Amino acid sequence: MKLIRTATEPAPTQKKDSTGSAIDRRTFLKRSGITLGGAAAAAALSPTMMRKAQAAIPSGGDGTQTIRTVCTHCSVGCGINAEVNNGVWVGQEPAFDHPFNLGAHCAKGASVREHGHGERRLKYPTKLVGGKWVRVSWDEAINEIGDQMLQIRQQSGPDSVYWLGSAKFNNEQSYMFRKFYALWGSNNGDHQARICHSTTVAGVANTWGYGAMTNSYNDIHNSQAMLIIGGNPAEAHPVSLIHLMRAKERNNAPLIVIDPRFTRTAAHADLYLKIRPGTDVAITWGMMWHIFQNGWEDKEFIHQRVWGMDEIRKEVANWTPDVTYDVTGVREELVYQAAKMMADNRPSTFIWCMGGTQHTIGNNNTRAYCNFQLMKIIFLLKN
Repeated sequence: MKLIRTATEPAPTQKKDSTGSAIDRRTFLKRSGITLGGAAAAAALSPTMMRKAQAAIPSGGDGTQTIRTVCTHCSVGCGINAEVNNGVWVGQEPAFDHPFNLGAHCAKGASVREHGHGERRLKYPTKLVGGKWVRVSWDEAINEIGDQMLQIRQQSGPDSVYWLGSAKFNNEQSYMFRKFYALWGSNNGDHQARICHSTTVAGVANTWGYGAMTNSYNDIHNSQAMLIIGGNPAEAHPVSLIHLMRAKERNNAPLIVIDPRFTRTAAHADLYLKIRPGTDVAITWGMMWHIFQNGWEDKEFIHQRVWGMDEIRKEVANWTPDVTYDVTGVREELVYQAAKMMADNRPSTFIWCMGGTQHTIGNNNTRAYCNFQLMKIIFLLKN
């Protein structure tokens, strides 16, 4: 209900603040309330009464112990201090002494405990009967699934079943899963990371000789420039963005983002290049064209340590600015600016993620990224 003061109602009593200026009654009462409320809160919350909030501990417990673990949500691997009481995970805190998350959590990491204790987590088998999910016993579920699988195997052979693992498996679970379908009599097993990182493994191994990342996240702190292509750490790996921002603030390192979408990561960029989807190789060759054209490559390093760069140079010569623009949609001045930023600021970091690998030409993409690094001497590589 809205109250309206009539014309005959007397005006609010005027008070004066500490400066002697007149204030109305509502402002005076509001300020007084805040002051008194703050004083009361400060008196009530003495140091001995202030303590960390935590989940309720089950009755009859033998005390809570802290167990160090790692968040399972993404490649960052943030440290977590899990608070366990009687075998039950009752609370968690981000690990302040962890070298990567440094006491930080993203929204995904803060909810990792819910994987084990969330209200929506299934605690028993269910079967769809007449359009509704009905609870069944574990013996019934295992026997029914096992019988149906044996029937399929008998009718269609062991190779008729495809076995797909998950990134949520730990090493022991992956080992048992592999043994399971080997016992079944099939080699048709795989892991979901096939579309994530198999292209990287092949691409990096074919260029650098080692099919894995060559640096730690903390190495980014020493970067003088950073280029992200096909990645959006601000949303996918939020804690990792802390380390990019550290290099950006401490070293004044420019951040270049190449992506078909203007992402939340691109919002932090000093330079954003919007490419057409699937033109990663073209934009890489386009940047290399400017580097070769201006002699910005490290000739001594290439002479001593790189084999086959002359063949790459011949291919890059075809990717003139007009050809690069026709394929990628990025103007010449932006491609030139990106190449010059990386050439003028060394060492630098070249980061890619699934936006570059999950393609039918994902291996071509990663090899192009690595070729860019070999001519530029980018010491830091992360995937």
